[in-house]
Amino acid sequence: MSWLSRISRCLAVPVIAALITACGFTPVYKQVSQHKASQYLSLIEIAPIDGKHGLQLRNRLEEKIFSAGSDASPRYRLSVNLNSSTEAVLIQLDNTATRQNLKMNASFILSDISTGAKIYTGSAVSIGSYNVVDSEFATIAAEDNAAERAALEIGEDIVDLLVVYFSRSKS
Repeated sequence: MSWLSRISRCLAVPVIAALITACGFTPVYKQVSQHKASQYLSLIEIAPIDGKHGLQLRNRLEEKIFSAGSDASPRYRLSVNLNSSTEAVLIQLDNTATRQNLKMNASFILSDISTGAKIYTGSAVSIGSYNVVDSEFATIAAEDNAAERAALEIGEDIVDLLVVYFSRSKS
């Protein structure tokens, strides 16, 4: 490798960085964007979500959205519909499943409380796996754990989507 190609590679990184910043690129997690989005997030009211895992998802959303505090008079309502299904992944010769995938789907609607108009809709999906063992208790505990992890991941995804929405639309 010649010294000329080494120098050109070293210079390419700062040039690309300068071009990216010149075109108006701003990271989502920049402090100013995050602060602005958190102001809008604090105006959200989260509607109850059905089921045990819906409660876990709602708690995660409240934890992430209201980390900086919540407004006493919300302007937006977040409604989430949560569904889950299981699918056998590893099947033995005697047709018994030894591993399952739990797929959790969440579709959500952000609406304006005063007008009822839908402002933003989206969805998030998470897949968790667990082993099916001889002990029914252990299998149920593993399935609950997989569902809890999936609900937490979906909560993170929904908050990320809302941050992106508020960062883009309210700038």
